[in-house]
Amino acid sequence: MNIGIDEALGYAAGGFGIYAFRAKTMIPLRVAATCGCALGLAYGAVRGAQPTVIVNALMLALNLWRLVEMRRLIRDSGTAAQVDPSRPEGYDWLKPFMHRIELPAGHVLFCKGEVGAEAFLIGSGEVHIPEFDALVRPGDLLGEIGLLATGNQRTATAVCRTPVRAWRVSYDELKELCLQNPQFCLHLATVIVRRYEHNLRHARREVEAPAA
Repeated sequence: MNIGIDEALGYAAGGFGIYAFRAKTMIPLRVAATCGCALGLAYGAVRGAQPTVIVNALMLALNLWRLVEMRRLIRDSGTAAQVDPSRPEGYDWLKPFMHRIELPAGHVLFCKGEVGAEAFLIGSGEVHIPEFDALVRPGDLLGEIGLLATGNQRTATAVCRTPVRAWRVSYDELKELCLQNPQFCLHLATVIVRRYEHNLRHARREVEAPAA
């Protein structure tokens, strides 16, 4: 049985589509879906099927965008894992996966002892941590340690000292990104551990200063 070019394109597009559904991580899925859409677009063009061309063209653009976005996330999270956590830069890579919020002065982000469900990236304003008499300023990540804490329990209270613009991401969303991209999970864990180590060193210096 002779198979024409159009049929070969159709079978190939279907094969990539099946592989995309079987892929367990996001980047291989997006690569397979992109190839499948490109082949589906070619199939529709050869057969003169305008709806097929339009649908696959739209899906191709969407998959390419998501693929680029995901690869950038992996790259930037790896860079962030090497950034000194005392410096504000390095966390903007999370913004595309977060939700912007505006909070008034006096708003309580969370309380010590409660179960946490989200982390915050501060864009403007200041957040006060009463237990340590510390200020969280623009560019700082807040609440991310609760993702790995036992029972996601908060270790301190956070209150908006001024009106605050922030970006919020839920732990479920972070876990989903980790499941989709194990490499991102490793980078995020590294960032959290480095941040925790920095906080411990800062607390130790605060305790030792009066004694000195």
